[in-house]
Amino acid sequence: MLLLVLPVTILFACGEEKKTEEVVKLETDKDKLSYAMGAANALSFANDPSGQTQKLDLELVASGFASNLNDNDAEACKETLRKLFGPNFDQFDSTYIKEGSECIGKLTAAELYRQMKDVDQLSKFDMKKVAIGFRHGIMKTDTLMKQEEKDKYLQEFVAEVTAQQQAKMAALDAPFLEEAKSRPNTKVIDGGIVIETIKAGTGGSPTMYDDFEAHYILTNPSGDTLESSFDRGQTLKMNLQNVIPGWTMSFPQFKKGGKYRIFIPSDYAYKQGALCFYIEFVNYGKAGTLASPPPQQAMPY
Repeated sequence: MLLLVLPVTILFACGEEKKTEEVVKLETDKDKLSYAMGAANALSFANDPSGQTQKLDLELVASGFASNLNDNDAEACKETLRKLFGPNFDQFDSTYIKEGSECIGKLTAAELYRQMKDVDQLSKFDMKKVAIGFRHGIMKTDTLMKQEEKDKYLQEFVAEVTAQQQAKMAALDAPFLEEAKSRPNTKVIDGGIVIETIKAGTGGSPTMYDDFEAHYILTNPSGDTLESSFDRGQTLKMNLQNVIPGWTMSFPQFKKGGKYRIFIPSDYAYKQGALCFYIEFVNYGKAGTLASPPPQQAMPY
């Protein structure tokens, strides 16, 4: 494997002493992934179009980052940032540049560490190399690796973590969905979606391209209510092309006036675990007859 070495030296005028810092070596895949991750987390600073980061002490941002790649959430730093940027983050008080710069680094490190811990990937990283990658990135000297190589390591890491998380979710989903299948008046459709008929409707059924009107309650596998149209006091009117796949696939199985419970695997919901929806199917119609055009932001259903 090609050894990447970056001797970091500071040259002084002729005849003066030369100071040499530690030679950084990226010898393993772990080293390279760590360096790439650190550099990637510096991009928001290095490429800030507003120029706000130029007001910060980048050395202190980097040192704050290096000191907080751990379980310390640096909660106290949030108050410091309010002093630096103002209560509405629309001002800048240079009095707090030094401590604010260090705090920004600490909070950035804490968030990265938390994310890696949440997906059980801390062992994949050498935190010292992560900190070096961040320092080089924020100073725009992250040249130990070509950008293409950094992208490759990060993309492979994300793909591996995604696959692992999906496998974990599938394992957690399985008993929840199996229990749903054992209920009376249920059927399983494509994708392993379980539909329980609570009260059969007497009207017609929509196509997957129609508008619909319905009340719903969203719950997780533990039975906790996450969202309810009843709480808002109004039905939901949408087109079946603008909702999660689990709804698009399930509603053509309903009849107007019916009440149903659908158990949707993660892949057909939000890819964050299986979900259950209680549905009261009020009405349906051709596209444009019931639903308004969807807003540009992501919908919660």
